[in-house]
Amino acid sequence: MSADMSSGIKRRDFLKVVGVGGAGAALTGCSTESAEKLLPYVVPPEDITPGVATWYTSTCGDCTAGCGIWVRTREGRAVKVEGNPNHPVSEGALCQRGHASLQHLYSPDRFTGPMQRVNGELQPISWDEAEVLLAQQIQGAAGNVLFIGGSMGPTMADLVDQFLASVGGSRVEWDGLAEAPLREATRIAFGSDVVPHYDFESADFIVSFGADFIETWISPVAYQRGFARATGVDAEGNKGEFVYVGPRLNLTGQNADEWVPIPAGGEAAIALGMASVIAGRNGNAGPYAQILQAYSPEAAAEATGLEAATIRELADRFQNSPSLAVGPGVAGQHRNATAANLAIHILNSVAGNVGTRVRLVENAQSAASRPYGEVEAAIRSMASGGVGVVMVHGTNPAHGLPPAAGFDEAFAGVPFKVSFASEPDETAAMADLILPDRHFLEAWGDASPRPGVYSLQQPAMEAVPHFDSKQTGDVLLSVAARAGSPVGPATTYDHLRNRWQALHQSVGAAEDFDAWWRGALKEGVVNVPVPATEEPAALRQPDAALIFDQPAFDGDGEFVLMVYPSSRFGDGRHANSAWMQELPDPVSKIAWHGWVEIHPAAAERLGVEKGDVVSVTSPHGSVDLPVFTYPGIRDDTVAIQMGMGRENSGRYANGNGVNAMTLLPAEAEQPSGGLVHLATRVSVVPTGDVYRLATIEGSDDQSKRGIAPAAYIGSLGQSEEEGYAEEGGYEKKPLEEMQMLGGFGAVQVDGKAKDWPLPGTDRGDYADPETPRWAMAIDLDKCTGCSACIVACQSENNVAFVGEDQLRMGRDLAWIRLERYYETVDASHAGTLDVRHLPMLCQHCNNAPCEPVCPVVAAYHTPDGLNGQVYNRCVGTRYCANNCPYKVRVYNWYSYADVPEPLNWQYNPDVTIRNTGIMEKCSFCVQRIREVQNKAVVEGRAIADGEVVPACQQSCPAEAIVFGNIRDTSSRVAELVENERTYRVLDKLINTQPAVHYLKKVTFHEAEDGTH
Repeated sequence: MSADMSSGIKRRDFLKVVGVGGAGAALTGCSTESAEKLLPYVVPPEDITPGVATWYTSTCGDCTAGCGIWVRTREGRAVKVEGNPNHPVSEGALCQRGHASLQHLYSPDRFTGPMQRVNGELQPISWDEAEVLLAQQIQGAAGNVLFIGGSMGPTMADLVDQFLASVGGSRVEWDGLAEAPLREATRIAFGSDVVPHYDFESADFIVSFGADFIETWISPVAYQRGFARATGVDAEGNKGEFVYVGPRLNLTGQNADEWVPIPAGGEAAIALGMASVIAGRNGNAGPYAQILQAYSPEAAAEATGLEAATIRELADRFQNSPSLAVGPGVAGQHRNATAANLAIHILNSVAGNVGTRVRLVENAQSAASRPYGEVEAAIRSMASGGVGVVMVHGTNPAHGLPPAAGFDEAFAGVPFKVSFASEPDETAAMADLILPDRHFLEAWGDASPRPGVYSLQQPAMEAVPHFDSKQTGDVLLSVAARAGSPVGPATTYDHLRNRWQALHQSVGAAEDFDAWWRGALKEGVVNVPVPATEEPAALRQPDAALIFDQPAFDGDGEFVLMVYPSSRFGDGRHANSAWMQELPDPVSKIAWHGWVEIHPAAAERLGVEKGDVVSVTSPHGSVDLPVFTYPGIRDDTVAIQMGMGRENSGRYANGNGVNAMTLLPAEAEQPSGGLVHLATRVSVVPTGDVYRLATIEGSDDQSKRGIAPAAYIGSLGQSEEEGYAEEGGYEKKPLEEMQMLGGFGAVQVDGKAKDWPLPGTDRGDYADPETPRWAMAIDLDKCTGCSACIVACQSENNVAFVGEDQLRMGRDLAWIRLERYYETVDASHAGTLDVRHLPMLCQHCNNAPCEPVCPVVAAYHTPDGLNGQVYNRCVGTRYCANNCPYKVRVYNWYSYADVPEPLNWQYNPDVTIRNTGIMEKCSFCVQRIREVQNKAVVEGRAIADGEVVPACQQSCPAEAIVFGNIRDTSSRVAELVENERTYRVLDKLINTQPAVHYLKKVTFHEAEDGTH
């Protein structure tokens, strides 16, 4: 236990979580009832064994995707979140934000209890007093009650609506990532008021008109998995194609095979141009035939600066394959966004994709899609004095809305303002009463993220004792009763069970409800069969006048401004997490602070370089940011991400970056009512200042080292790779190595990972041929660079964060580094795109350069082939790091693990917490290996292939990582290392004989392999 933990928490509070044993019987009288329920070790509970993990199923509440999760607890404390493999949305994977939910659960900045503002200052108040006060204020408001909420699960939404009906109030929803234009376009096109579900896996040709489905769009984990299955090369050498159409390459765009860099707002013209070609052949345009005639490929080409032949060629490929078009997403929500989404619907419809790869079935909870127009009306009502009590839950409009919306002024004028925020935010900073909600890992709820999927959210632990929180649903039910308008059962849990009893009856389950309910809690999800396909919905006559032309932009600046969602922070709700702040942005590789993306040619025109600070000014505001020169953006466009610039949040969010929303107008797009994000032109002026970027970017060029080579799809199965002698002068010859610890001379070795121990070192424990040799294979044709593996590793292995200043000095402690190399990126015209992502971690080399140079043998090899590190033997010479050609060993310069209480509760007790002066690196999650080995020994059996799953593999939505015993010839990893695409980084140059094998990315163009 750290010093912080031992001194920062009362003994009684500690017992609430970890329980008592032995003399604990004498403490029962003074302990709390909840502590006795949680861990009464006098009579050990059946589901908790000290030192053994207990897992709970639940649903991730950090976005609207509704991924199913497993929560690992130790002694009643949540220490790891993973994807639920039984859940059809997550299928066992999880994004980086889901992993970081632990940091919000244990955030030291959470409110410690209810707070009331008295004379401008927040003061503690009891829950009883707070609920009585709110009930009195609601009674006095005479029905003028407003509830502003984020996206909620079905039960919570129903409970809130019942509460508002009882007290006389209304609800509006605000989510900064809402897809209102997409929903409205779906209603116009097909008469279905839903956000569609997209099946990427069954498509062979995918076109994204700006949608960032790998990072932020609708359901990133599910969509990324489907995309990887569609575009990863299969055993027969087949591979789906992906074309990205848009002015800026987000991470999704970086994974495309081709890039069509159209001007901002030009996606509707391209989609209609493609649709006109297809409809001209099959006559499926329906009521849009006349519109498509006006948008011939020639007309679309003239509007966007493309060649008509390019549009026709895209249409041919789209029609002749199982295809899918998506977009444009939040970053592309301009003044004609509904029309742009409608154009993409038309394209999918004429190609026959609606009903198969585009599903329109309504479900209980769709993606966030409520329009900004509803909030705009609520702001007018608040400003005019029409609201007596306003309550805000699950959203932060004071930060997420443009200042021009007038929310702050209108909100401040409401007589009584309530926030249910669990930790400080800009909206709560203006509230009169704060009633801190529980984190989703402490609360009951549910979700229905897609048709036929009903997912439960259950508490994985008792509420963190540092924070006197209460579930918002329970608060509303109590307040309704105090106000004389009771609403059904007294708890959220009871409401949840009542709704699920109705589901139990509708599915016709044979077992009684209690047994069925326990099974649902165990599985975490109930799947109701839905048809694999739908009846294709016919295009309907449009009931609104739409303009498909490029939108108008405010101002006369040189550049169009793109404000795009952050893969780490979303719209800002995840910003107060040190893991998210320190995670390098997948595109820029910058952490902790903001930046503005500018094309290198535009930067040269402005006379600025990477790191130079510029002033970005729109007609609505101005911000100063350092420059990040990025070849993946048009030279007439600049981009800034959302979610930063927090001012009244927690310690990790405040002061980092700028709020890009200050540059935007407060305008609702018509007819959807969605907030316009792509709306303005900006001027960019150098300030003369320089800001040293906190980045891990390194080189964008492989420098002919063959770190991330590629294979042309036409070459697969043709011939084996030739040696270096034919390509650059390196002579291919048998490898000879002097074995240090047991070798007696030079021996010839094959160098395969499964050959460990090397000849001459097979002594003692190393000689057993039954000992596994653990190895990993990473398919670069599937890896998207999403960075979920980095945060999964950080959570599993207690990897510390170091902060912006330390990161700027190169002291990043992450065990996995996502490298990114630009091979072919050209924003001047449509053509081939080749960006390669490579996760770099300890390679666990057979012939490890780090081991012989360690003077205290802290770096050593285990009998099962792991490159081990003895922490308490390490004296910090860093010779091993200097000798590592992969630069994957990191050094603790300070006590980074001493974090504020109770953030240290996130630490995994199975992994040592490292301190000052220790060298560390990837261990292949050795604790998971040993756990499975010990279990197999107890059960008297061999370890099954796939039974050991390191955190990075478990988390990967793209299924790019495979781990196992390479000596087991039937294992997946043994099969993959024999693949013709497999190589080992730098091995042919330096003979390190790594255990990590990479499979080359497969391209549709002749690709250089990156070697000399």
